[in-house]
Order: sequence, then C-alpha cells, then structure tokens
Amino acid sequence: MLPNPTSEGRFAIVIPACDEEECIGLVLEELLAMIDPEKFVVAVGVNGSSDRTATIAREHGALVAETRRRGYGYGCQAAIDLVTASVPQVRAYVFLAGDGASDPRDVRTLVEAYEQGFTFVLGARTGQLRNWSTMRVSHVIANFLVALWCGVLAGRWFKDLAPVRLIDRELFETIAPREMTYGWTIEPQIAAARLGAPICEVAASERPRLAGKQKVSGVTWRRTFAIGCRILAAGWRARLRFGPLAAVEPSLPQKPLVAQPQRGM
Repeated sequence: MLPNPTSEGRFAIVIPACDEEECIGLVLEELLAMIDPEKFVVAVGVNGSSDRTATIAREHGALVAETRRRGYGYGCQAAIDLVTASVPQVRAYVFLAGDGASDPRDVRTLVEAYEQGFTFVLGARTGQLRNWSTMRVSHVIANFLVALWCGVLAGRWFKDLAPVRLIDRELFETIAPREMTYGWTIEPQIAAARLGAPICEVAASERPRLAGKQKVSGVTWRRTFAIGCRILAAGWRARLRFGPLAAVEPSLPQKPLVAQPQRGM
C-alpha cells in the first residue's frame, strides 16, 4: 500500500489513454491494488480513441473524461478538468502512462519527494541503466538531447522528459499549459524552473508496454526526429512565454531524498 500523506487533501493520478483497450484494464488493476482510495483518485483522459478504452476504464472504477482531440496533453487536461469538477481538495497531480510502461510503485517516491517540499517531481528514466533494455537506442538518445535543450532553456539540468511526474496543483494552475500535443512534457519543466519552483528528479522505471502500438517512443528514426523537432519548438515557445528566471524559494528541507534533489534556478 502506498503511504498516506499526512496533510489533508487527495492526490489525483492522471492517465492519458488513446486506443488502449487491450491494456488499460490491466494498468488500472495493478494501480488500484496499490493505492489508498482515501488519498488517491484515478482519472483517465481518453483522447481521440476509436475503441473501448473509456468503457473499460469506467468498468474499473476510474473517473473517465473523453475528448475527441487526439494528443497526450488533451487527454491529461480533460482528466484534470473532470477531477477539478468532481473531487475537492486535490493537492497535486501524478502523471502515469496508460500503456503499462509506468511502474505504479514509483508513485511512492514522487509523493515522498512532494511531502518534503518539492512542488515539481520528475521520474527520470534515462539515468537508470536497467531501463535501457526497454527503451530503444533512438529513444534514449533523443531523450538525452531533448533534456539538454530543456536544460538550456530552463536554466537547470534535466536527465529526462518522462511521462512519470508529480506537479503541485497550484503550480500546475500557474503554469496553465498550452502545449497540448508533443510539447506537453517539456513546457511544465521549463516553466517550473523559470518560475523558481522547488524541483526534484527521482529514479523511475520504464517497462515494456503491455499491448498496442507506440505513439512516440519505439518508432522509426525519421518519426523520432520529426517528433523531437516539434518538442524543441514547443520548448522554445515555453522559454519565451515564461521569461527571466525567478528567485528560488530558500525554505526547502536539507534532508537528501532518494535521488539528489536540485531546485529550479
């Protein structure tokens, strides 16, 4: 069972999903077996699906939001909008993949970091050699390069642009993401750093997807390059939008975390 946060309010686990009927049930079964329903609510954002993803997610007890717009960010935002309307006192959003690639045990590490004062917690995969057998070489290289670009724009170093992350609700609302497709992951990382938010990277796992087709990772070199260019452009737009670096909050705990924490500069 995942730890119960001591403060009031729940965490919303947000899972975007598009044509994932073959695996979404298994993903939800594994996740729901590990979490405390008093402290966590699970919301699936079904975006542009043409199968039974939404029906299966509802059958497993998740909140389900549907949008015809296809895109990772559209799915996440639809789920968040539903959570905002349905569940009071949500403290933060935890983002996981809907294909089984995310390990629900990583939620524990994200929440522990958040409880120590970090409002943006990133689950970094590329720094863990055990994940390299699952991630294709093109995916690992692309993530390193995009993370480097993200660091240049953000003013701090990132190891990854991973789907596994936690963002404080107030910080998320301040960022108000605009990049709803391939820029969904890079925009908040740059924004959080430029806004001076307390940021931490922790180790996260990458597992083989359970079923279906890859939409971003595990595709051809040509498609990887095309997607990478779109992510780079989204990062530049985020840098222009959020402007100069803000001062960093000095009141973070000095106790080290699972991974060495770093703050936004």
